Amino acid sequence: MKAVILAAGLGSRLRPLTDDLPKCMVPVNGIPIIDKQLDNLLQNKVEEIYVVDGYKADILSQHLMSKYPQVKIINNQRYAETNNMYSLFLASEYVKSQEFLLMNADVYFDTCIIDGLLKDENQSKIACDCSKYLDESMKITVDGGRVNHISKQISEKDYYAVSIDVYRISSKDSTSLYEEIENTIIKNRDEKSWTEVALDNVFPRCDFRPYDIGGGRWFEIDNHDDLRLAEQLFLGDTLCER
Repeated sequence: MKAVILAAGLGSRLRPLTDDLPKCMVPVNGIPIIDKQLDNLLQNKVEEIYVVDGYKADILSQHLMSKYPQVKIINNQRYAETNNMYSLFLASEYVKSQEFLLMNADVYFDTCIIDGLLKDENQSKIACDCSKYLDESMKITVDGGRVNHISKQISEKDYYAVSIDVYRISSKDSTSLYEEIENTIIKNRDEKSWTEVALDNVFPRCDFRPYDIGGGRWFEIDNHDDLRLAEQLFLGDTLCER
């Protein structure tokens, strides 16, 4: 299994912490967010990992090369004028038409969530939290057991669950997803859309299933209030000793 971590964003709402660090390296109780994600993957024997960097790329690349030398770095030099769909587009040569895990680099979450995503052979899944409704998060709807819509604008009345921005993409659905991404970026010249826009467009011809994380903990960290709450939720958390 491969994995792609999208880590190009500015993290402007976490300033001044992100004046000197990329957003994904902001620490939660001393553990950088991206270190937690990499630890989650490596504990589950996912070792072919691609990180798409951008803002403060030199700092992130130095950190990864010293601590996680097996990680391959893809640089989005145009991070300030593009969005995360473009970052995923840059990983095309490594994962197009292949099965892979996908995640945004601002989510701190438990290792067990990766373990659950990896169950079932070659099945696309969206890790989701059925226990709460969050205005600022992506939500999904489901029809006949398959995910048929993802958007921040889905109402509480209509939603099935909140997406935690961690996905498993099957090899078949990877082909369809990249066809959609290439159509958006190359044909339509739209480089500022979210990856979820492409996902939403391919649901009619793909088979994405919701994966309820149950009691697994997660927190998307966009601002200082998020960071404070995440540190409370994950107090005492540690990385695996290797």
